[in-house]
Amino acid sequence: MDDYAKCYRLMCPGPVNVSKRVFNAMISSEIGHREREFSNLLSAIRRNCLEVMNLSEKEYSLVVISGSGSAGNEAVICSAIQPQDRVLSLATGEFGQRLGQISSIYNPNTTIHKQDWATPLDLAKVEQMLKEDHYDWVTMVHNETSTGELQPVYEVGQLCKKYGTKLFVDAVSSFMADPLDLKACNITFMNTSSGKAIGMGPGLALVVGRVDEFEKLSTYPVRNYYLSLARHYDFYKNKLQTPNTPAISLFFALNEALKIIIEEGAQNRLQYQALKARTLRAAIEKLGLRIYRPSHVLSNAVTTICLPEHMDFDTLRQALRERGFIVYGGKGPLANKIFQISTMGYVDCSDINDLVEAIHEAICESVNTSVA
Repeated sequence: MDDYAKCYRLMCPGPVNVSKRVFNAMISSEIGHREREFSNLLSAIRRNCLEVMNLSEKEYSLVVISGSGSAGNEAVICSAIQPQDRVLSLATGEFGQRLGQISSIYNPNTTIHKQDWATPLDLAKVEQMLKEDHYDWVTMVHNETSTGELQPVYEVGQLCKKYGTKLFVDAVSSFMADPLDLKACNITFMNTSSGKAIGMGPGLALVVGRVDEFEKLSTYPVRNYYLSLARHYDFYKNKLQTPNTPAISLFFALNEALKIIIEEGAQNRLQYQALKARTLRAAIEKLGLRIYRPSHVLSNAVTTICLPEHMDFDTLRQALRERGFIVYGGKGPLANKIFQISTMGYVDCSDINDLVEAIHEAICESVNTSVA
């Protein structure tokens, strides 16, 4: 069988395996995107997403963009943040740095606050910066996927409230893996992606924000056509449509995935994600491997593991591929030092146990090869 036709257990931080119910929804119907059927679907997605997040439709709204999580991030940054705005971008890893890079393209008054990837965010330093220099926006990542560490969004949100600063949070890999209360955290806009803990395929970005902030978008200059958040919001509000041809099949899958979360209960889904993460970490430690920065606040979405001694990532990756598993390696300063396992999507504890056994076999195989 050709490689492209193989089915793998995707234990990487996205894309994820999806349930048969979500997959069937994706191929269930063919409709026109300018017809009432799509309008009804889009309306249901908005209603179901806000229900999952326990948010009021009077206070918060949602737009869905056909594109990756990065598309949603760029849509917010180029639409809600203005060129004259001062932006403090908190970069505690690869994806925090990416937010800063996107902001720097559109907004010349962007300050990227970089920290060592292994160092928790210095909240005292953040407060000092907000106090000494007026910033209009702070951007940050909730789960910094490159390390698997949760960032202190609540604490930063309180600082933003104190100093009159708006907050944009990238929750691409944390949404429905880790608790996140937009209202309590004082979040202005949040973006996430379909192909992570929501449990469906990649290709859609979901931007959630305050209604009053969405309403302001039409008064700002347009700096990106396809990713204009103002156009997306206007088409939804006035036409129940998207401004461009959407990935319709993915919208069906997204709605089904949201319905499943509602049926399970959002808190139950979060608890199950936590259980899967604990199960994996306990099994990894029993295997004699080390979790990266175990004393830090770790996300339930992804576990970062130090590579076994005398084994490079490519060797481990290929050995696991041959056994039907896909995992990812480290980025930046963590390249060839760690590997990452995700427990998002349609995987359960039996999949986790099978993967750990495959890792054990791969390590033994590598040791035997080096001895020979």
